[in-house]
Amino acid sequence: MSARNGDKSRFNRERKQKIARRQRTRELLKREAAERKSEDGSAHAKPGPVSA
Repeated sequence: MSARNGDKSRFNRERKQKIARRQRTRELLKREAAERKSEDGSAHAKPGPVSA
């Protein structure tokens, strides 16, 4: 059934679960992007060994 047909409790529960899942996914991706950005920045800042 859909929300229009009266199954509002299940509809709202699933809607809240979807919203929470999307928020967790966005936070996870944002956190990983920040970690990768900090790793890339530190890798370029360190001088590597120079062969003579």
